[in-house]
Amino acid sequence: MFGFNAIEVSNLKVRIEELEKENEKLSYANTVYKARLETEMATAPFAINWSIMNAFSIERQWENGSHRTIIGYMLQEPVVVTEGAVTTKDVVREWTLYCSATEHERLVNEFNEFNKGKKK
Repeated sequence: MFGFNAIEVSNLKVRIEELEKENEKLSYANTVYKARLETEMATAPFAINWSIMNAFSIERQWENGSHRTIIGYMLQEPVVVTEGAVTTKDVVREWTLYCSATEHERLVNEFNEFNKGKKK
């Protein structure tokens, strides 16, 4: 049908078995990693200086089987306009935090308080 001989088929079967074993190992490692995200990493508190960070948004997302908090912020990056002249421009960046829903809510409250103070 495909023109494979017995040796090639045998080699392919061995390779499939190897890949299946490797997949099992990766699946286990992924399970361990997710468990760590949900325990020690997710329960860690974060300290953020909102004004220095120049943050403008905070949101909760679901990706690849876990929740994450995304903080949007502006970063001034240098730009060379002409020889010797350097100016800056604002560039939007994101900071990803893997934290619990409780920590996310605390950060949202901090962010909202920061924004209230900023508008005065």
